[in-house]
This record gives sequence, structure tokens and C-alpha cells, in this order.
Amino acid sequence: MNVEITEKRENKLLGRTEIEALVTYENVTPKRKEMKELVCTTLGFNPENAVLRKVETQFGVKKAKVLVHAYPSKDKMMKTEPLYILVREGLAEKKKKEKKAKAAAPAAQKK
Repeated sequence: MNVEITEKRENKLLGRTEIEALVTYENVTPKRKEMKELVCTTLGFNPENAVLRKVETQFGVKKAKVLVHAYPSKDKMMKTEPLYILVREGLAEKKKKEKKAKAAAPAAQKK
């Protein structure tokens, strides 16, 4: 696997670094975790304080365009990123909706 950083932005408002990269690979598309770790280690960020937001692949091309958000701390990441991204990364559990048990109305008896 090879990585080429295409853009690196400092988002001071949200306190994170947004990284766009082009990952070149052989055979099958690598797992999300592998791509995140490769991009983070290339730039010297801690992979535990980063999330892989997007992976775009094209048919027949062994390249993937990825977007990674790297944070200075895990606490900042947990507060900023949406729940569905944290669930996808395995950092949070999806909240299960409890269905309200509708009280079954007693059937009126016919006489």
C-alpha cells in the first residue's frame, strides 16, 4: 500500500486536522482501519485519535480517495464526531430505540 497526501487542512474552529489522501493498493481494497493507520502514521498522528470519514473507490482503479479527521485528544474526537461515524469506527455503540409497548385495549365483549 502506498499513500499520497493530497491536502492537509487545520480546522481551528473544531480543533482538528482534515487530511485528504490517495491510497494506492494491490488486489482488494484494504480495510478502513488499515487505511486510517497508514495515513496517520505517515503524518505522525495517533490513529486512536482519528476517524476515517470517507473512502471513495472507482471500478477498475486500484486507488482510493480517503478523508481522515485527526484530533489532539480522544475526548475532543468523541465530542465532535457524529454518533454514526463513531459507531462505524467501533468507538461507540448504537443506541437502540425502545419500542413503546402499546397497551392492548381489552376487546369489547358482545352479548
